[in-house]
Amino acid sequence: MQQYGIWIVTGVLAVALLIGAWYLYRYLLYRSGKLGKQKVSAALKKFGVIRNFKVVDDLNLSYNGRAAHIDHMLIGFFGILFVSTVNDTAEYYGDAKSEGWTQVTAKTRKKMPNLMQENLHNIDVVREIFSKNDIYNIQMEGVTVFCGSVKKSLIGITGAQGLMTFKKFKAYLGKAKFDKDNDVDVPGLYELIMKYKV
Repeated sequence: MQQYGIWIVTGVLAVALLIGAWYLYRYLLYRSGKLGKQKVSAALKKFGVIRNFKVVDDLNLSYNGRAAHIDHMLIGFFGILFVSTVNDTAEYYGDAKSEGWTQVTAKTRKKMPNLMQENLHNIDVVREIFSKNDIYNIQMEGVTVFCGSVKKSLIGITGAQGLMTFKKFKAYLGKAKFDKDNDVDVPGLYELIMKYKV
């Protein structure tokens, strides 16, 4: 009987340790900014795999002296979707054309890049790559996904389009425009873009 008690206590401690390790892992991912990126990447892959789309994460490109860092890229028959990810639960202020935005938490107030402008820059770099290779008329757009707590975050950025919470992003992927076939050579574009990866 005493041996069963030891086994039960050992089992309970093992489960408690596993749960604690899982929460610690999630917390460290959140603090490093990787949790939001993992969520967005998983949503894109789930959406893209059944459609034979390509998903690229954390892509650094260089062309003609210009660099681009792309959090996520979805290449499909519709064209290309560029996705920037923001992980922190905070309040965000600024506007579509400002050089940077302001991020405010309970403890800090700091400047961050204008991710809409970064998406436009990334699209421009990819368009230059396509133009050099005589590829034109590829539909491209960029969105920014805020993955922090919806209840505690505020997106106070004016004049901006393409800013959304993670929940809205999953619904956004269901729009008809992503099922449209614009005769895009998905593997060909993917291979071409990857030639400029650094």
